[in-house]
Amino acid sequence: MLYAPKRLRFEKDIITRIFRNLPGQGSLNIQVGQELTPAEIIGSAIVSSGFRTINLASQLSVTPKDVKKYLKVGLGQKIYKGELLAYKEGGLFSSKKVVVSPTDGILDFFNINSGEVRMSFLPKRVNLVAGVYGVVDGVDEKRGAVSIRTQVTRVYGLVGTGRVRDGILRKIGGREDLISSSKISVKDTEHILLGGSIVFKEAIEDAISAGIHGIITGGLNAQDFRGMAGGRLIFPRKLESDIGITIVACEGFGSIPIGEDIYQILLEFDEKFVTLDGNRGIINLPSFSSSSMKKIRSTSLPKMVDFTTYANPAQPDSEEVKGDQKVRFVGSLYRGGQGKIISINGSKTQLASGLEDFLVTVETKSRKIQMPSANIEIIE
Repeated sequence: MLYAPKRLRFEKDIITRIFRNLPGQGSLNIQVGQELTPAEIIGSAIVSSGFRTINLASQLSVTPKDVKKYLKVGLGQKIYKGELLAYKEGGLFSSKKVVVSPTDGILDFFNINSGEVRMSFLPKRVNLVAGVYGVVDGVDEKRGAVSIRTQVTRVYGLVGTGRVRDGILRKIGGREDLISSSKISVKDTEHILLGGSIVFKEAIEDAISAGIHGIITGGLNAQDFRGMAGGRLIFPRKLESDIGITIVACEGFGSIPIGEDIYQILLEFDEKFVTLDGNRGIINLPSFSSSSMKKIRSTSLPKMVDFTTYANPAQPDSEEVKGDQKVRFVGSLYRGGQGKIISINGSKTQLASGLEDFLVTVETKSRKIQMPSANIEIIE
């Protein structure tokens, strides 16, 4: 019998727990057993620390030393979200550039070598909303943490980094696009961005500066990932690495389009609330239908261990290769592509490399492809 690796890529409409945390010192106003709606405020906190770096040279398309003459706010001055931070008139071959403040803050530093300004946050009260339909399973007042039993569609990425973050999902490109800095905007502050076969390092840096919470992409540059994940490519799932943004790559290393199966699911949640756990490579897509409460109420979950983790499902290592199975291409010219097995050779064939393997024929949307069984992965 012929076997191939198997991987669970997503689960639809499962009952699980998600964790909501106050962003600073504050209080919660809910109790165990309480039923929640997405817009319900479950606590509030005063956020008084932190800063944001904005690369104005990049956003204005000028040299770092020229940034100061376009600034509309002086160092040490307060500025509020939406107010004009910098402005450059358009020219014969260029359009005007308008940069508004992404948050309330004080402009306290300008780097003449990089063209970056640093904005320290003003203290403000932030409300924490439930974000989902669900039932409160646990409340930790000391840590400002809440566990909510809810219904989600869960996507399992291949690699990722960053703590649990949430936000409104926003599509910024097709599944095959290259995500560069031009795709990043301060208008997407606190959002989760979706799109692309790879996201470049400069785009990640600009996303952090813009206060974007997360990025979902097809692939990542291995060197960039090593830097984000504490110098490792492979590390224990419990390792908590974080660089100020959460990233999940659905397909692996290199420029690989997001698989059609996962991409179509993610599109259904465009402009909806989602959560990312980069260190575990998990994307939670909560149900936005109130009818999910019936299943949530009637489903019990194992006792919680703590307020920070949830178990990944046990996944089979391999499965017998059969006709009509859905597979994903790995380690080949068509890496990341998907299709259905329509035939399997009964004997091994010698490959150009000199190795021998069974050949399988896979039908995709556009063609039929014959390849070694070592280059396929069975997916669900």
